[in-house]
This record gives sequence, C-alpha cells and structure tokens, in this order.
Amino acid sequence: MKRLLTLIFAAVLCVSAAAESIRQIRDVDIRVELYPDGSAWITQTWDAEAGGSGTEFFIPVSNLGPMTIGQLQVSENGVPFENLEDNWNIDRDRSYKTGKCGIVRKSDGVELCWGLGAKGNHIWSVRFYVTGLVQAYDDADGFNFMFVNRGMKPAPDHVRVTIVPAFDCPEWTYDNTRVWGFGFYGDINVIDGAVVAETSEPLDNDNSSVIALVKFEKGIFAPAVVKAGPFQDALEHALDGSSYEEEDGGEWFLVIFGLCFLGFFALIIWIAVASALGYKWRKSFFGKTKITEWYRDVPLEGNLFAAYYALSKGRRFEISAPANNLIGACFLRWIMNGQVNVEADASNPRRVNLSFVAETVSEDDVEEALYQMARKAAGSNLLLEKNEFENWSRKNYGKVTAWPDRALARGKRWFHDKGCLESDYRLTPAAQPEACHLVEFRNYLKEFTLSDERAATEVRLWKEYLVYAQLFGIADKVAQQFKKLYPAQFEEVARTTGLDPTTLYYTMRWTSSMSTRAFTNAVSKAGSINGTGGHTSFGGGGGFSGGGFGGGGR
Repeated sequence: MKRLLTLIFAAVLCVSAAAESIRQIRDVDIRVELYPDGSAWITQTWDAEAGGSGTEFFIPVSNLGPMTIGQLQVSENGVPFENLEDNWNIDRDRSYKTGKCGIVRKSDGVELCWGLGAKGNHIWSVRFYVTGLVQAYDDADGFNFMFVNRGMKPAPDHVRVTIVPAFDCPEWTYDNTRVWGFGFYGDINVIDGAVVAETSEPLDNDNSSVIALVKFEKGIFAPAVVKAGPFQDALEHALDGSSYEEEDGGEWFLVIFGLCFLGFFALIIWIAVASALGYKWRKSFFGKTKITEWYRDVPLEGNLFAAYYALSKGRRFEISAPANNLIGACFLRWIMNGQVNVEADASNPRRVNLSFVAETVSEDDVEEALYQMARKAAGSNLLLEKNEFENWSRKNYGKVTAWPDRALARGKRWFHDKGCLESDYRLTPAAQPEACHLVEFRNYLKEFTLSDERAATEVRLWKEYLVYAQLFGIADKVAQQFKKLYPAQFEEVARTTGLDPTTLYYTMRWTSSMSTRAFTNAVSKAGSINGTGGHTSFGGGGGFSGGGFGGGGR
C-alpha cells in the first residue's frame, strides 16, 4: 500500500511539473510547403510561456508509415539552436538543453525536442523536413495528417495551418483540391491557392487535435509514395464518426423532425417577441440588451470589419450579420472613395456597371482579397457587368463563402488589439459604450427623419452614412430619405462621386442586390461533405498519419 501511494504521489508530481514547465501556449502558426514528390518543409511558430519547472519542449510524431522526418531546425529571435540531431538526451538538465535541439527516435515515430530556456515568454520557430506527406492513390493524391496532437499539455489557445505549394503548379481551387478538417472547432478552406485551417476556440487538452485531410487532383504532384486503393477509402475512414456524415434516420427522422419543428416554432415566436420589444443584443457585449439611443458619428473608427464582428457576435440569438451587406458596404465605399468608377449600362438606364481599373485599393489583405475577387469577375475589360460577379461567385464559391470568416477574424483582431475583448461574445466594461454607439448609429440612420434637427452634415460624413446604411441593410430606405430631406447635400455627394443623384441611387440599389445574389449563389453551391470547405468536424479523422498523443513541456 505504501509503495502504491508513493507511485501515485510521484505521478502527480510529474503531471504538475509538466503543467508548470509550459504555462500557456497562446498560438501555433504552422506553414506547410509541399514539393512535387510529396515531401514537405513544415515550419511551426510556437508562442508560449515557459514556467520554472521542466527542461524541454517536445512534439511526438508517430504513425509515420513510409514517411520520414528529419533536418530539425529550431531558432528564437533569429538565433539558431545547436542541433544535437539523434544524440538528444531527455535526462540532461535545463541549463544544458538551453539553446539546443534534437530528435529522439522511437519505434513508432520520433520526438522533436528543444530546450525551454529561461522562464517567461518565448516564440520558437521550429522547422523540419517530411518525406512522403502527399501520397498517390489510384484516383487522386493527398494526405490525412495530424498537425497538432491530442493530449498536448497545455493545449494551444489558437492554431492556424497554412498549406502551400513550393513549386509552379496549377492554382489550388475547389476544382482540383478538396479539404476536410477534424479534431477541432473551426474552419478549413481553399483560399487564394492555399489550404487554410484555423481553430475558432481553444483546444481541449485530451480530446482536441488539428487534422487536415486534403485531396488533390491527379497531375499536380508526382508522389514518391504510392498507396494501394482509391482515395475514397481513406475519406470514408476519416468521415466515420464525423459531423460531415449524412445519416438516414428513417422513421425516427420524422419523429425527431416533428419534435424539433415544435421547439423551433416556439423559439421563433420567442425571438420575434424579444426582437419586437428591442431585447436582441448581448449584455456581455454591449452592456445591455435593449439599445434605443441615437449616435450621429461614425463608430468604431470607421472600421467596417469591427462593425461586422460586433453586429454578428453582439446579437443574442446567434444570428450573424448578413455577409452580403458587408460585401455591398465595401463596394459602396470603394465607389465613394473614387477607387471604383461607375459607368452607365447602355441596355438598362436603371442599372450600372463598375470599372475596376485600379490594381489595388487597400493595404488590408482581407479588403484587398474581396476587391481582387471582383476584379477577376470583371474579366479582361475590368468592367463588372450584369451577372458577372454572381456567375463568378458560383464557380469560385469557396473563396466567396470563406471571405466573411476572414472579415470576422479581422474585426475580432481590431477589438483584441485595443484590449477590448474578453471572449468572442464579451467586451470589457470600458469598451461596451463604444460598441453601443454602433447600434445607436444604426438607430439614428433608421429614424433620422423623426428628428427635428436639420443641421448641415459634411459630405464626407454622408458618404460614410450611406456606406453604413448598406452594412445595416437599410441603404435603400436611407438613400430615399436622404434625397428627400437633404436634396442639395445628396446632389453634392453624388457630384463628388462623379455621378448624378439618380445614378447614385441606382448604384446603391444595384450594389446591394448584386452582393446579395453573389453571396447567395456561392452559399447555395458550397457544401462541406464534398470537401469544398467550411466548418470542420470535432469527431472523425481516423486513419491519420503523424501526430499522436501528448507533447508540450516536460
């Protein structure tokens, strides 16, 4: 009995030491560069805080099969670590391991190791070479790889994996590349020729992982490793137990559907009543659930992505702000700023075409990505005409449907960088009044005709008013009232945009309807079960290579 207690006590000490050796892993950014033969250089950037215990950080990589791992490189602040290669001794002390790295070879794989160094914050760059990552199947090439292990202690708060080709090849699109993600809550998409997987919430120590299953059309790679059988076998193995699966519930489906319908109907009534009474905002985000005041200035420093994030995360009923409104708002701002020109459509006086002559419009990569999508849709004449953006969105639905998530992430970063964000749905008390100004501004634009004030407003502000009216989905109403109550100013806004008042009004209506149709087309074409991106599955992912269980500090 005494021996048993001693063993239990020793085990507890080991767990405590492991937890203290790394206090937190804030972020893991992983970049995978693939080569024609299926090999890859993988670069990981670990943003972590080391505690006072333990001696090293390690990453177990097992289930390698025909794959090999080597050429480990670790650095911090640009200073490379001494590579002891296969001579790493896990029993050496912390002082000895500082500034060194190495590999421990095991029967089922390897452990990548490096010294913790001083107590406190670290950003380690870890790079290694993998052979045989992309493997050839009968009908396709691909891989199913675990990039972050289950059971890592502590589990990372955030992970992003970006997979790119390191050679000239056809651009990866959903026409030649399909993707699925397992083990985490988040998204995986093909964006601008890269596969991008990103977590939306912190990983759980024992159950979470980051697994990417990627399928490439034959002809992109010439893999050195050949697998027998079709890719579909690997896909079905991975989909087993995942939320991607479409199950046939038979008669049970009818029973469950009936019960769900009754519950859903009751929920809709409750939401409608609460919304009608004005109680539709999150108190944790805005500080109150009912916001009726007015605010006349452009809120949140005019950042559309921050506004989109607040409108999406600040609603009580998990209803995101319509992405098409944000797309339309971006288009209208480009027009107001003179970055996109408006040309009359000869076939219809109530429709306009947009000229995308400028090669770039923004240093913000998310806004620029939307502009470049529209510019590609415009074709060789750079003139976006009837149905061109809608048709392009249907063909490139992965890029279009992934863009709102990028916009949300950019808006989240705006709040985070200002120290305002406690969680996705909670702002600091000090930041809540500023967030309230967004809803108050929306109230003002909806109801400004009720005001007795007719104070002159700068043309610059009216342009922003119309942009935000588009974001709020009330552009048509606001434009009508603006034109009616302030005809001189409306004419001046149109003139400074190079338009007459009637054309400006039609431009706003056309921009709104175009963005709505384009995004609707993209969403209707998109789907997750066929590998065209979107949400990931926490379950499933079986048959993966690499990864395993554990890792972190020890």
